[in-house]
Amino acid sequence: MTFMDTVGARSERVAGEDVQSKRTRSLGALLALVGALAVLAVVAGVVLLLSHARYKQPSASMWPTFEMGSTFTASRLDRTPVRGSVIVFEYPERPEQLFDKRVVAMPGDTLEIRGDAVIVNGWEVPKCRVGTASYADAIDDTTRTGDLFVEWLADASYLVFYDRQALLSDRQGPYKAKEGEYWVLGDNRANSHDSRMWWDGQGGGVPAKNVVARARTPDVPTLPLGSESLQGALDACLAKKPSETRPPAP
Repeated sequence: MTFMDTVGARSERVAGEDVQSKRTRSLGALLALVGALAVLAVVAGVVLLLSHARYKQPSASMWPTFEMGSTFTASRLDRTPVRGSVIVFEYPERPEQLFDKRVVAMPGDTLEIRGDAVIVNGWEVPKCRVGTASYADAIDDTTRTGDLFVEWLADASYLVFYDRQALLSDRQGPYKAKEGEYWVLGDNRANSHDSRMWWDGQGGGVPAKNVVARARTPDVPTLPLGSESLQGALDACLAKKPSETRPPAP
């Protein structure tokens, strides 16, 4: 072997080692990236797990939004009450119990109920009648029949139910929401133990410190089981969304 052959062999060996080194470094960088992404995925999963929780609907008070016995997801991280949203909270009279209701009145608002009209600061929450609906109440083993409405409040649109068999006062309130508290109603308006009923019928709000989570609800209301025949009427109502869905300032 000549001198030139020896130099060429060494050059090829060095070049080969250099290529192998680059491949090793590239593989190491790729593995490091994959590892970092895996850690981020785990962290994101833990955050999601800790910030969200599933809750069981124990009664028909939020029908038709939540069926009795169903479960729903709520965010414990983003739990600030928003008008029209559904919140999970510690019942003010018995903090060991968790309730879920819809926020209707904010701190400083005046709330009044007249028949099936919800009035906030003198302004009636707009609604549209969808039709007649019914559900089986497992608690007293009866079938409840009433009127289904779409309501619009702030950025939320949702269904509410008025039981024709329930006996409620034609006029409730006016109530004044104190600073730092939120007044809530069940979507099953005549069968809900909510702000109107608390403190021996005097009424009361949910203190901000009692709020545990804010529920995830559909952007567009969906009909409860057994009411599919009302889809056309629901679509017609949704097409009539009013331009003003926010009450005036108190």
